[in-house]
Amino acid sequence: MKLRHLNLLSLVSLACCVHGSPLSGTWQLDPARSTEFSPWRELILTIVVDGDRVDLRRHFSNGRRSFTEDTALDLTLPVNVVPVTWWPDNRHLGAYIGGDKQKRIRAAWLDEGRVLRLSADLTLATSQGERAINILSDYKVSANGSILTLTELRSTRNQPVVYTFTRRENSAR
Repeated sequence: MKLRHLNLLSLVSLACCVHGSPLSGTWQLDPARSTEFSPWRELILTIVVDGDRVDLRRHFSNGRRSFTEDTALDLTLPVNVVPVTWWPDNRHLGAYIGGDKQKRIRAAWLDEGRVLRLSADLTLATSQGERAINILSDYKVSANGSILTLTELRSTRNQPVVYTFTRRENSAR
């Protein structure tokens, strides 16, 4: 039984590699399995992988309020400089994008393309002044391709932020 199960997982993994990255697709946040997410109610994450190019789209919403953030990455570059208009991750902290309003992101594939690791440096503005922070993000897809876990280690927090997503129906793989 174990050998049969492993063969099935191998076929699923092989299919993902042949047809594109297992991370590619549209993902819906599962709030019950994730770190508290207020003030937002919904987060849709869309990932498009085309060779060394990765496009991430985060669409946050709560009623009539929504915000979309697009991040285009070229993994051949040592650092991607990405403009930031607003930092939606503040979760009532009173922290806003500061400094030059840019993220400097280093990106790399791990575990044969099953994990995308980003290391982002940015400056936040608070009532106490500006503060440089680093966010280490791992996007990891499950062996069967149906669950994506985003783990963020922020230099300003002792505990990781963990978001669990489920693949939306008819989402490309």
